[in-house]
Amino acid sequence: MPLRMDVLNLLGPSADAVLTGEDQEGPVPVVGVLSAWSDLVSDQTRHRPVSRTVSGLTQHLLDHVEWACRQEWVADFAQELDGLLKTLRQISGIEPVKVLLPVTCPSCDLRVMIREEGSGWAAECRNCPAIKLSAREYSQLVTQQAQTVSTPREVPFP
Repeated sequence: MPLRMDVLNLLGPSADAVLTGEDQEGPVPVVGVLSAWSDLVSDQTRHRPVSRTVSGLTQHLLDHVEWACRQEWVADFAQELDGLLKTLRQISGIEPVKVLLPVTCPSCDLRVMIREEGSGWAAECRNCPAIKLSAREYSQLVTQQAQTVSTPREVPFP
């Protein structure tokens, strides 16, 4: 068959059996993942999505993301959506834009800090997985390193 079944699976409709894990091979279709989380949000907030399309379900989840972040299931929500995003990137071959930043990592002292589009972090170290900086933390790092560069050093005279 000259079709990629993994792509068709993701684009296809999602049956109720898919959401329970029965008779499912490969990743759950995009609509299935978004519908399951949107239904949970709807049940708990009494707000329904405008449409059952990918864009309608996504907008519904975005409209309630602050509320969702306060729920006990938010880690599962984030993990599943992150997995979906990784699957879509892998299938499409589209990688996020990564910009090399003009600072050194506060941990390893290498100039490998990047900003990755869509990651939610202002800066991340490609060498140290634990180094992820918010916008405020990155701004402080830039200020600190700029002061270090602009402060003249005393050179010992022989």
